[in-house]
Amino acid sequence: MNEPKKNTPDRETGSPVTRAIHGIPHPDPHRALNPPLYQTSTYTFPDMETVDRVLSGEEKGYIYSRGGNPTVSRFEEVVSLLEKGEASRAFASGMGAISATILHLSRGNRTVHLPVTLYSGTRAFARKFLEPWGVPVRWFDPRPEGWLEKLDATLQEGDGCVFLESPTNPTMDILDLRELSALCRAKNVPVVVDNTFATPVLQNPLLLGCDLVIHSATKYLGGHGDLLGGVVTGASGTIDVLRGEEGSFLGATLSPFNAWLLLRGIKTLSLRMEKHTANARAVASFLAGHPKVRQVFYPGIPSHPGYSIARRQMSSPGGMLSFELSDARTARNVCDRLSLVGIGVSLGDPESLIEHPWSMSHRWIGEEERRAVGVSPGFLRMSVGLEAWEDLVLDLDRALG
Repeated sequence: MNEPKKNTPDRETGSPVTRAIHGIPHPDPHRALNPPLYQTSTYTFPDMETVDRVLSGEEKGYIYSRGGNPTVSRFEEVVSLLEKGEASRAFASGMGAISATILHLSRGNRTVHLPVTLYSGTRAFARKFLEPWGVPVRWFDPRPEGWLEKLDATLQEGDGCVFLESPTNPTMDILDLRELSALCRAKNVPVVVDNTFATPVLQNPLLLGCDLVIHSATKYLGGHGDLLGGVVTGASGTIDVLRGEEGSFLGATLSPFNAWLLLRGIKTLSLRMEKHTANARAVASFLAGHPKVRQVFYPGIPSHPGYSIARRQMSSPGGMLSFELSDARTARNVCDRLSLVGIGVSLGDPESLIEHPWSMSHRWIGEEERRAVGVSPGFLRMSVGLEAWEDLVLDLDRALG
């Protein structure tokens, strides 16, 4: 008796929890519950005719793991499913994904538009590579009222891209992605969004009209602080170019083992984001009421300038927040006094982490520029982990006291 065929999950149906766990089923002769790890660098062929068919594109097949690997491909398919994109390309790190994407879109010295609030690593890439190479870079400030109109005035038909984050790192600004995408589409300028803070569980920029989505998979997608990875999702045409040219020849290739770890981590992504968010809400509420805290930057509290936009384009505000104390000495002392919260520049791990951008991630930026982007000497960024929120609040209370 024939067994009934199982349907492939529809990318438009099912909750993020289900999509993250099941992904896209792949047949396995041993009926393994978890996908196998293809830990290999190269692939052999049964004969030269097969070589010709694969190299010509007539037949699908893997050749060398710098260009493609079955475990990496499965990770890419799962991310595409979560972000509701046509295809994805994985990289060895988030910066690998960012640099390859911007290099592709800026070919022919096409102008790249970047916000001044950009993550320090992307900012450094623009300053140390794009600008010295002659790629036109226009900086804009997404915080003042009317910033979209000012950006529109600088956009030219066919510019390379507008690259941004929402929420921004580390200032937690929220940008209206739908309105921005409509503005850029009118001038045929691609919009690229670093969605690392929100994850595909909380925000889907492609559904808001953006063209490409980037993740530092090192963070929430992996979720355990034990790997490096990056991924870009979007239209298959653009992703195919990133796969065949920038992806292969720049050499920033995700390893099969890290792809396997990412597939494991993504299965709990939705559950982890629920806990990260619940903890961050509790921590933000505590900080907002503390007399030594000047300001809390968290899109989940009504006082945040981007609160209403965040409610429209995010399912919840996530696990990242920042807050400001009186000065650098006070901020550094708080970091030193914390016992549960580690001092570190990464994020998205089960363990809570805190960093002092003035001394750490933004240290290389001039003092005036640091202040201009919203990073003051007393500014702290916190990745709220999965611990009991009561313990985190107690730890912060002791450190602030």
